[in-house]
Amino acid sequence: MTRRLRFFRGISSAFHFALIQIIVVSFCLSAGCSGNPMNGNTVIVPHIAPVAGAEDPPSPSYSFPFEDATISLCFAVDGTVYAGAKAADKEVTIVGNVPESEWMARSYRAMIDDPNQDQFYTGLQEQLRTIRSEMSLSDDEFADLMAVFVQSIPYETTPENPAKFPIETFAEKSGDCDDKSLLLAALLSREGFKTALFSFPNESHMAVGIACNGSGYLNTGYSYIETTNLSFIGVSPDGLGAGVTLNSDPLVIPVGSGNMTYNSCEQTSSLHTVYESTGNRFNNLSHRADEMRADLKDLSENGNIPAYNRQVREFNLLIAEMNRVAAIHNFIAGHQYDRKGTYEWVTAHPF
Repeated sequence: MTRRLRFFRGISSAFHFALIQIIVVSFCLSAGCSGNPMNGNTVIVPHIAPVAGAEDPPSPSYSFPFEDATISLCFAVDGTVYAGAKAADKEVTIVGNVPESEWMARSYRAMIDDPNQDQFYTGLQEQLRTIRSEMSLSDDEFADLMAVFVQSIPYETTPENPAKFPIETFAEKSGDCDDKSLLLAALLSREGFKTALFSFPNESHMAVGIACNGSGYLNTGYSYIETTNLSFIGVSPDGLGAGVTLNSDPLVIPVGSGNMTYNSCEQTSSLHTVYESTGNRFNNLSHRADEMRADLKDLSENGNIPAYNRQVREFNLLIAEMNRVAAIHNFIAGHQYDRKGTYEWVTAHPF
């Protein structure tokens, strides 16, 4: 039986932090084999067969903000491996009775761990480690860096195309939820973090999990990482594109053998709470401001100048508070690439 992996196309997270308007007035042709032929169960998974003589693609270069710096990455990708990855048959052949969760997990891990990508991973990791050293990043900040890098890769989906090997995503500088999640899971796990893929077949979505020091996302023990756009580790999206929300429990696919945990989810949870609270407060204040504008109009038309002046003073104080709340909300929304700095700023500007 041949099955195509449920590669997820066309769904991106709708968890884009919206800015508040501040008011001015105030799955096999060449395949590896996984499974136990002795019991008749076999899974043939995607595999890279390097294409001899293939030219190297243009060296991809990246530039993205992280913390208080602009990060630049660029190195050449082996064209024989890239061409092999791009030409690989990404269908899964199943012999016997293999549960869907098992063949899916084997297949995704095969795409991440194909040994032909080892040189690619080594090159990318060397550049990321150099940045870590230059910026004196902690373990958590290094995880943040890898997440922000992958989140910054442009989101792009093509109908009916299968998922990409990580080397493809890097070389092409684009991918959708599964493409980018495979790349991020590969990087985190190779740097020693306990990592998993979160597969949501019902919602056609994929994300990454990183071990945390709490119960994690839906008691999985992993914190959620959205890869389709910038967002803090540990913050799951309120919704996906086309009005889809994550209502199902994910299939958790462990990747690698790391055991490090991410320990800053209390900070990101706090930031998300403040973000939501300021958004709600702004909306409430905005409703009150609309009411006061109507009252002011009535007072002006009726010539009640003393009451009008008192109301104007109260209105200006309300507008000032709206702008203060909006500034906090917008700062969090605009600094998803800087968990550490944003937490420090918000702590210094309590809501």
